[in-house]
Amino acid sequence: MPARVWQALAGLIVLLLIAVVGLDQWQARRGEASLFRFSWPEWRSLEAPPGRDAGRLAVEPVIAPATPGGHRVAIIVDEVGGRRDVFESLRDLRRRVTLAVLPALPLAPAIAREASRSGMEALLALPMEPYRYPELDPGPGALMMSMPQDDLRRLVVRHLEALPGVVGVINHMGSRLTEDRERMRAVLGVLAARRLFLVDAYASNLSVAYDEAKAIGVRVARRQIRIESARGENAERASWNEVGEWAESHGEAIVLAHGDPLTARLLREYIPRWEARGLRLVPVSDLVR
Repeated sequence: MPARVWQALAGLIVLLLIAVVGLDQWQARRGEASLFRFSWPEWRSLEAPPGRDAGRLAVEPVIAPATPGGHRVAIIVDEVGGRRDVFESLRDLRRRVTLAVLPALPLAPAIAREASRSGMEALLALPMEPYRYPELDPGPGALMMSMPQDDLRRLVVRHLEALPGVVGVINHMGSRLTEDRERMRAVLGVLAARRLFLVDAYASNLSVAYDEAKAIGVRVARRQIRIESARGENAERASWNEVGEWAESHGEAIVLAHGDPLTARLLREYIPRWEARGLRLVPVSDLVR
């Protein structure tokens, strides 16, 4: 076979390999698993620009100054570790929205770092076993009822070390595990040692997480309102209207919302309305006790 034919074939193979690598990186940038289960480096929007310290993110604070006084609202948006587009929409709000980042997702470490350096608080969204498991799946790296307490502690430590910059923890699902005092004490012991706080997502009205945290001196809060985006935009708008009313009648509100484009779009609309009524958007750490 002539040399030119071999050269052409080699060129085609190189182009094919470049295309496959590019597709795999694009897949990971969308927050989906790598086609080859490969952990790619952080992506350009989360990297330092050329000529800057590559070990740090060149991110300027994006948070608008807080308005003093008024009733307070803390918005926690969960499941943002796999959606870069949702994270960027929330960051562009220039408000102190709190992000709950699921571990074991491709973009989770980079998002946690950039959130912190942008002036936003990041929490570890700690997946825990719910009732109706495995029909309801809390995701990879979940704390399960079958695990010994030492394994629970080690898993919490591993998740915390994988997400730099997190200031606290909120349970993701966990309607079953948060009802168990011994297992919650094991989890809370790790938080106490690291001086982190807990937000009880109140997945069960029998949750003991809040009381156990108070008992051992871990700072703690409990969400009051959950925004269910699965019910559609009209239902979600009704829930966001409730947020303002709750904050005005109770002085403060902790809200848990799902990390999707609808949530980001409605927050862009509702936050200025709340601020016009004298409500202040604050990081959830302002409302822990």
